[in-house]
Amino acid sequence: MCAEIVLAEDERDLRAVYAACLRASGYVVWEAADGQEAIALVAERRPSLLILDVWMPVLNGFEVLEHIRTDPWATTLKVVMLSNLGDSDTRLECFAVGATDYWVKGLALAELCARVRDLLAEAEVAPSAD
Repeated sequence: MCAEIVLAEDERDLRAVYAACLRASGYVVWEAADGQEAIALVAERRPSLLILDVWMPVLNGFEVLEHIRTDPWATTLKVVMLSNLGDSDTRLECFAVGATDYWVKGLALAELCARVRDLLAEAEVAPSAD
């Protein structure tokens, strides 16, 4: 099964780099530039993973996560919150609203792909063999 990922990040260049890296690793990546787009893509695509920027326009990551967690299907969706902030208060707030993990932006691309692979391996979802 080919894992699908929704990548919600308002910084266009960062989103493009992360998406390209994940696609090169064999994942199907759907991109959202704001919280409203993220909600729509999650509802439509039902991905294996949501990588969600904390601070985005329209709806922030906290609002998105609170919204999608109301769908019974999404209660088990793996959600990684992504931010420039590395403080423990922000991390704790993300976990309080149901984040699976919290990553600080600036990850090396190899680390990003390794972390995604490990998260999805827990759910037994692998990239395609293409």
